[in-house]
Formats: sequence, C-alpha cells, structure tokens
Amino acid sequence: MAGVYLRQAVRSMHTSIGSGPNFEFAATSCQGWRNTMEDVHVIIPYMDGENSTHQASLFAVFDGHNGVEVSTYAAKYLPEYIRRNRKYQSGHVVDGLKEAFILLDNSMLLRESVNELREIRRLMHPNIPEYTPGFTSGSTAVVCLLKNNTFYCANIGDSRCVLSRNGRAVPLSLDTKPDDPHEMARIERAGGTVMRGRINMQINVSRAFGDHMYKCNPDLQLTEQMIIALPDVIVEPYNDKTDQFMVLMCDGIWNSMTNDDVIQYISRRIRTDRLSQITEDIIRKILPEEMPERGIQGKDNMTIVIVKFLNQATMMMMNSPASTATPQLTQQQQQQLQQQLQQLQQLQTPAFLMAQKMFSKTNSDRKFKLKLQQQQQQQPPH
Repeated sequence: MAGVYLRQAVRSMHTSIGSGPNFEFAATSCQGWRNTMEDVHVIIPYMDGENSTHQASLFAVFDGHNGVEVSTYAAKYLPEYIRRNRKYQSGHVVDGLKEAFILLDNSMLLRESVNELREIRRLMHPNIPEYTPGFTSGSTAVVCLLKNNTFYCANIGDSRCVLSRNGRAVPLSLDTKPDDPHEMARIERAGGTVMRGRINMQINVSRAFGDHMYKCNPDLQLTEQMIIALPDVIVEPYNDKTDQFMVLMCDGIWNSMTNDDVIQYISRRIRTDRLSQITEDIIRKILPEEMPERGIQGKDNMTIVIVKFLNQATMMMMNSPASTATPQLTQQQQQQLQQQLQQLQQLQTPAFLMAQKMFSKTNSDRKFKLKLQQQQQQQPPH
C-alpha cells in the first residue's frame, strides 16, 4: 500500500447541480487522502432527448482502481453504448444494459481505445508509473436508468445505489465481491483463488470494467472469467407517492456510513437544506482531520449523488434549469464510436484471445483487431 496515500488530504470538493423531468440533483466528489482521484460520475437528465415520448434519465458513478483512465473512458462512452443498443431501443432495457456493458468493456482492447486510455492516464497521472491501461487498471460502475416510471439499476463491483422509500433504505444494487459464494465459485473455476476477500491476493472486486489481466482464460466465455463486466440488473417500479430520493455512492462513502445511516441523515435535512450542502457535509463528516493508521474508513476517494424526486412524496418543487455532469461527444468522436460498434458487431472471436496477443512481448508490434464473441443467452444465470 506504499504510495497510495498522501501526507495531507486534498479536501477541495467538486459539486454539480441541476434538474430533470421530475427531479433535482446534486453530486459532490473529493479526492481525500488518496494520492490520485479515480472516481467519475455522470448525470444525464434527458437520456433520449428532451422531446422523447418515453423519457429516460441516467445516473452513474464509476470508481476506478489503479488509475482513472478506465472510469473516465466508461463515463464518456457507456451512455452512447446504451443509447445505440438495439435491444435497448426496442424496449428490452435489461438485456440492452447487459450487452452495452460487455461491448464497452471489450472495446477497451481496440488499438484506438488503448491509445485513448493511455493518453487519459498520462494527462491525469503524469507522475505515476504507466502500466498497461485497461489490463492492470479497471473501474466499478453503478448505473441507474429511470425510464417509463421504472428503475433499472445495473451494477458491477461495490459502488451502490439506494432508494429512500417512505424514509427507509431500499437497495437498488448489490455489491459483487470475490468472497460471495457465487462469485468465488466462478473465480475458482477460472483458475483464481480468493483469500482475505481478494482475487489472487490482489483485487477486491469480482466484476469491473477493464482488469483484462483477469479475463484471459481462452477456455472460458466472457462471463466465466475471474472478473467479468456482466452487470446484475435490479428492476424496481418508481412510485411517486412513496419514493422521496435516491443516492448513488462509491465505497468511500458507505465504508463509513451504512445505507440506513445515509438515508436517515439526508431525510433529516432534505426538506430545508440545499442538496449540494448535504452532499458536501456528508463528505466533511467522513473525511478525518488526520488519516487513521488502521482500517479504510475515511481514506478513499469519495463521490455521492443525491437525486430528489419532485412528486407527491416530497411535496417540494424547484425550477432550476436542467444540466448534466457528463462529457459531450464531438461529431468526430461519435463517428469513431459508431465505427467501433460496427467493428465489434462484425467480429466473432472472444476478446480475451486478442488481449493475450495485445500484451504479449513477442507480438507487441503486431496489428490486431478486437474480436468479440456474440453472447447467445439473453439473460445469463447469476
């Protein structure tokens, strides 16, 4: 863990606020005691455009590890992968989310994607040694889509989404950790071991974007590797009479406050205080003046998003202009993305075969293309 923490915490906070069709939001992030900031969040109030008949809003938190490049890349491109997914467009939202996650993860093995990941790392971590991006670095993701009065929450890793319903915490995501029996069984079948909650004594999440060094077993499908990017998706109806607000947060928050603690703290203040004041105060509450010698509480990057619904449950209305916290793609980037999607759809060989070639010293200069095996099952077992 040497070099992971700073001598003095970075206490400056970055907060964004805005509103959507039936909600307002605030999001705050803080680097804290970590030597780098690896969290990224995205909020898109009008996912399908403001004039869409079936309105959708997207909220997401990406918690990177071993670098910010994968979380930044995922935050930038995942919304487009979801929008352009044919299953999503045809109303099969759960299958569309799962497929979008898998396609995005494997797009990171394309030559141009590797170059972009490397450039992000050089820009954001100029003084940190450069490892192979997307191979030794990765990111968790919790993505909640509110569409057709329904929550669709897709999750890989240990960031969380929690709904306040009648003042009680209702989880919309479940952590995926290596020591969960189902996750451990898959990891061991793939040739890995789980000790002290970590795969091969290294990483403590079992589902993530990137981390392709754990996805290279040529005898296994993409969803059978030690680490996979297939999300669990929880579907929950939205109730405007009972659902007051929703919270998305990385583990840097919930390591110090339980789901119930967060919901109760916000509930006491949400009727009188600004959302941005609440998000910032939660981080101040967690971030210690001195770094604890033991444990992980208060030591990690911190990101929290509060989404307050403007409905019968809250009886509060505000008219702040809609805004987003997501980077916008240029026309050239959208064209490049479309080319990547077409390339992924046309090729057939599993991506991990190309990962082996890509990171082999003997093949370092060989031109490669990503080959993604089409997933046959609509909903793989969990």
